[in-house]
Amino acid sequence: MKKNVILKGALLVMAAFLVMAACNKVDVLSDDNTSDETSDVTSEVTSEPEITIPYTVTVGSCEPDTRATVDADFQTLRFAAGDKLYITGTNIKGVLDITSGVGETSGATFSGNLIFSGEGTPSDGLALTATLVSAQQTVGSEVSVDSAGAVTVNYPTTAYCSDVYEAIQKYSLLTGNSTYAEKSFSLDQKSSFFNFEITFEDGTTSGTELTAVVNNYGEIIGNANVKTTTVDENVVAKFVLPWTSDRLLNGASVKMGDKVAIPFGSTWDSKFVNGKVYNVKKTKTASIPLSLTNPAVGQLIGSDGQNYAVGSVPAGVTAVAMIAYMSGSNGLAITLADESDDINWHIATSTAAAHSPEFSGGTWKLPSQDDWKNMFKTYGENDSNYGGLNTAITGAGGTGLLDYKGYWTSTEKSYAKSYCLNTVDNRNISFVVDWKSNRRYVRVCLEF
Repeated sequence: MKKNVILKGALLVMAAFLVMAACNKVDVLSDDNTSDETSDVTSEVTSEPEITIPYTVTVGSCEPDTRATVDADFQTLRFAAGDKLYITGTNIKGVLDITSGVGETSGATFSGNLIFSGEGTPSDGLALTATLVSAQQTVGSEVSVDSAGAVTVNYPTTAYCSDVYEAIQKYSLLTGNSTYAEKSFSLDQKSSFFNFEITFEDGTTSGTELTAVVNNYGEIIGNANVKTTTVDENVVAKFVLPWTSDRLLNGASVKMGDKVAIPFGSTWDSKFVNGKVYNVKKTKTASIPLSLTNPAVGQLIGSDGQNYAVGSVPAGVTAVAMIAYMSGSNGLAITLADESDDINWHIATSTAAAHSPEFSGGTWKLPSQDDWKNMFKTYGENDSNYGGLNTAITGAGGTGLLDYKGYWTSTEKSYAKSYCLNTVDNRNISFVVDWKSNRRYVRVCLEF
């Protein structure tokens, strides 16, 4: 049995049933607002007066496994003094205060007045929406309310929350739809939360201030100034990103300061994020100094950051790339196998940047259109033949580029399109423009 933890700012459990009771309707309109008099020139038109309807709503218990959570068990939410329930609909709105159930998980009662400005009294089929506003949410900052009474959550764009508790208290959006006569609601969590915990093994010390930037599908969705702390003798950065539900997660990564971005989408990629907590636990390992001695085309770069002739890589060291182009002391080394296949451009770029091992003095990246051309020219008569490059890669123990496949380049045509390399029969290549949302293969280069 899981232990419940009382939260200072309580939030509504998701699949809650609202039972509306003690509903006194005002049916009579004042005769002062109507007139039988008419005129040959004009006629007087009057609007319906507003009527006040006392309303009491009971919120029931729910199943705990399909909603965002705040407790250590990721299941327990409690009501608190100051919680409010906003009711909205066509020509009707009101704010109900919690009157019983403070500190409970199984149910609470909210009471207040609804203001109806329609004709007559509310019909039984009048559609209503209920939205919980936590005691920890402030109207005008965490949440906003429009003239019709509809509530929206103002997600942070330049700062994250320090922990899950704060995030859910301030940025949950729990709503449900029903009718005036049905008198019951089922509330769904419309907010999602990415709970980051990044452990540093690269020499970062406790108390280091870093700017965390989260990128999704080529869009920066937030950034935060965070400070590392010590947790169980590990240097850790913790922060939470509140995020709107029903948004597609694709090629997501988090970048800490000037360190290489860490992809975190993995199994969530190409999926819509829905109202719950997503735990993101990643480790940032130490980078390896890139120490190349007289680098030359055809040599291999080992996992230790040094260069070797083919066949001379020592035991315990893995060949991670082959030098395929040199310009003075700088060059490009291409990986010996495809990094990934059949992924979109945004995932490809973040995957390439996070290729391991991480070298200081070198950068893993998606090859540009010019990078590809330079490597082809190194091993062939011109940039339209890739047979020579493939022969070199396979001779070094790797796998060549696949025939009749497309490989992404980092060269963009527009916000939505990028160039990709088409390979045909180990000889002919061409560069074509493709939608970034389409799926292509990925081969990574190390630029040094």
